[in-house]
Amino acid sequence: MLLFWVFLSLNQAECQIDFRIPETELAYHCDVMTNASEIKHRKAAMEKFNPDFYNILLQKGSFHYPFDSLKWISKKSPSDASFRIFSWEVKLDDGDVRYFGVLQMANDKVYLLKDEFKNSEGHAIEEFSHENWLGAVYYNLMEVNPSNGEKYFLLFGANRWNKYETVKLVDVLFFSKEGLPYFGKPVFSKTEKDKSVILQNRLLFKYASDAVMTVNYNPGMGMIVFDNLIRKMSRIPGQGETLVPDGSYVGYVYENDVWNRIDKIATEVMDEAPRPNPVLDNRKGKKIFGN
Repeated sequence: MLLFWVFLSLNQAECQIDFRIPETELAYHCDVMTNASEIKHRKAAMEKFNPDFYNILLQKGSFHYPFDSLKWISKKSPSDASFRIFSWEVKLDDGDVRYFGVLQMANDKVYLLKDEFKNSEGHAIEEFSHENWLGAVYYNLMEVNPSNGEKYFLLFGANRWNKYETVKLVDVLFFSKEGLPYFGKPVFSKTEKDKSVILQNRLLFKYASDAVMTVNYNPGMGMIVFDNLIRKMSRIPGQGETLVPDGSYVGYVYENDVWNRIDKIATEVMDEAPRPNPVLDNRKGKKIFGN
């Protein structure tokens, strides 16, 4: 059990927890489970960190503590600070990466996210609870407010599926009338042509683990943008055929409460990178360091 440093407030009769002490211990185990060279050390640190972190999040007042020293843990929250979601991964072996998460509400309720990604079916069309979560490390959270007033959140995450393939997903987090969290909502068109006839609960992309794929919301373009994938032989021995980006982009734009697919996004290829403030130009007598 973690040893909590407790102090008595001079102005209050109740005791409060100083989270700085347990955070120091958590940060140590977090670093070991992420960066240790030996599997047994990463596993031991994981088995210590996970229950301790969950237990401290159950403590009153913990929601307002930032836990900023846990730098290997993803922490995302909406603008209204109604909740925050932590997610992290631990590599136990080549191709064996475990995913963990905790959803902490401002009202002190805490939900442990149990990864059932590889045991679940119907990934694109099913709705899941915190007990059969599609495990991922989230790198972005975006709030969406549809016309029916049923607000939800897009979660952009990644899962190192195995040594050959990686999965990126755009999941949907929403809360029931009772305040329970659920993942997956039919808000994505399946193809560009069906336009809300067939809707998916989330977006999933599985591609070669040695490739780089971008999936995120682009505020300048006002859409979700991601690399188009094509089938190609992998460069990893034993992988066979897999999917890799081809240099073009696909998007989803939000229209009439549905994320509609756009199969091809126009891009402009420049001869050279833009240079708004050139150091030198064609004028004579220009010197970099002056006269």
